[in-house]
Amino acid sequence: MYERENNLPIHTNPFPEILDDTTYTRILKDPNYWISQSLEDKIIQQISLSFDISGFLYHVGTEALITNAYDLLPLDDSRIDLLEMIYRLPILIGRLTRVVYLNVKPVSAKHVKFIFVYLPEYQDKWYDAVFFQGMLNGLAVLFALKEFKIRMTKTKLFGIHVSHKELGEEIEFGSDANEYELEWNDETLYLSRSQLTKETVSSRHRVMVTSRSETELEEMSIVDVKDVVGKSRELAIENRDLEAAVEVLKSFKQELEKKQLSMAKDLRLAKNIQKGLIPEIIPDWNGIQFWTGFIPMQEVSGDYYDYFPYHTDKLGVAVCDVSGHGVPAAFITALSKMLFSNHKKPKPSETFKLINRELLDLVKQQGYTTCVYLLINSDYKVAYSIAGHPRPILFRHKTGKAEVCEGEGTFLGMFPDAGDTYRDLYLQLEPGDKLFVYTDGLTEAENDEGKAFGETRLLKLIEQNANVSIQETVEFIMNQHREFTMGTDPMDDITLLGLQLSPKLEEFHQIKKEGDLFYQKKDYHSAVLAYEKAHQILPRELNTQLTYGKALAYSGNFEKAISMLESYNKFKTNHFKSHAILGYCYYRMELYEKAELEWKKAYSINDSNLSNLYNMAQLYRKMNQKQKMKEVIDKMKHIEATYLHILPLEKKWESLPDESN
Repeated sequence: MYERENNLPIHTNPFPEILDDTTYTRILKDPNYWISQSLEDKIIQQISLSFDISGFLYHVGTEALITNAYDLLPLDDSRIDLLEMIYRLPILIGRLTRVVYLNVKPVSAKHVKFIFVYLPEYQDKWYDAVFFQGMLNGLAVLFALKEFKIRMTKTKLFGIHVSHKELGEEIEFGSDANEYELEWNDETLYLSRSQLTKETVSSRHRVMVTSRSETELEEMSIVDVKDVVGKSRELAIENRDLEAAVEVLKSFKQELEKKQLSMAKDLRLAKNIQKGLIPEIIPDWNGIQFWTGFIPMQEVSGDYYDYFPYHTDKLGVAVCDVSGHGVPAAFITALSKMLFSNHKKPKPSETFKLINRELLDLVKQQGYTTCVYLLINSDYKVAYSIAGHPRPILFRHKTGKAEVCEGEGTFLGMFPDAGDTYRDLYLQLEPGDKLFVYTDGLTEAENDEGKAFGETRLLKLIEQNANVSIQETVEFIMNQHREFTMGTDPMDDITLLGLQLSPKLEEFHQIKKEGDLFYQKKDYHSAVLAYEKAHQILPRELNTQLTYGKALAYSGNFEKAISMLESYNKFKTNHFKSHAILGYCYYRMELYEKAELEWKKAYSINDSNLSNLYNMAQLYRKMNQKQKMKEVIDKMKHIEATYLHILPLEKKWESLPDESN
């Protein structure tokens, strides 16, 4: 089984560090060849690293009983029943091992105890417990039992490898021996050696006869050990769940349920953490709009995308595809975010070289990632580099054509000399141009006929959406992809990131400039009208969102201002003014708890702003929270004791009733 599961050459020794080739060959060919318990233990432990062997051991125990039962039968044609066979079972145990001996204690005519005792110098093994119970199952198979129970009642083992509920409902752990019970309700069946010769039954060996009578040939049938074992073995090979060993395999159910609950909890946590790492929306930047389609195959994803503002007029954008799936891949995505944030170099290839070295140190070649990294300049010149990733696609607005960009390079985190393969390539964006970066899960996904979505189809879909926004283009492609793969299971994470230099960029700048002039003159009503038009052109441009939200607040449109400022704060800009004004809007709408939360956020960003503290003091006065109001006033005194608003606040504080009243 080990050879088959690991696709090994037949009869080639897979354990050279444990035993020599001669010993391995003898084990396979000679069922009477003896090995030490220590060697047996090493072999079993080695095999168990590859797959669960409990079911196989159970099956082998069953097979061992069936194949050896013939030698326990009387030499003449007399017949024995199950109880007599049980009494002879210690002889078989003595033939198989010198480590364990068996005591049989009958409880009744159809109820027997089996006590397996290890010699003092040997240690009990979990796999023996499974093997012995499999042997008892072999008795049930041989005597065609239909109503029977096999259970372990005592064991020396603590924390046995398999769940004890399937070995027995109530097991006494830490006992002096391993004890089992067998009960059955079937009518007595007798077994004897066959007197059939080879001429009568050709090519048969070890043939036994069963009968319902001890003396008469009633309901006689022939049992060929070779056939029984062969069928049993076929069942074990063809049915991966090993139905012949279901009693043991079921033992993992409760353990698996516990692990699944624990894993589900861990996955939810990992999902929430990764949700904080991967931006839901990338804000508009300098007239460039972004939109993403992102479909993780599991709770957590190996795909990763992010944006990285530079101190200068540049924006970095990365799309990565980590090897593997699930939590290990998600771990590398978290490392990628940290590394891209730490290495903001003037050239993408330089960033790749540093990240490759650090990933090698951190991951130790246990994972890698492909990537495309874009560095967008304020003049819309894009420098990019590729690390083993599908090449970006550029759509030219003037020509209406989409083309695959140049570039190649080795993935990150696997080869020390990969830095030599990274190249910087350049393209110039014009108004209306679109650029698409995606992971191979998009193009390699197949429909129910086994046909891939493909790069050619993606290029055509991009060209079909020449005159719509980047958001509409990405969503159209993702919908087409969903329809194409309908009825199939996802085979990989899918990411599509698109960006577009707005074709209305000049119009936006003109309208925004008008709005800024109205805002400076405190003509907030006119500023709102201008900012509304600018916002429609670039709805995720952060500077416009903030000034638009402020103008709405100052013009008294608090509800719409709240919507705009909440949208702005989703980008985690940590801007003092956005939280301060949002708190003011909540305060004016008498949503005091929300106002308190926003002003606290503003305070955490700037704890010396007296206006914000003054607002908080007024809020606590409204809420009749005298102690909190006093604490805020004390903070104001600590910052500037002569602040002119402190004295009026103290008088208002004194007029408040005590909170205990």
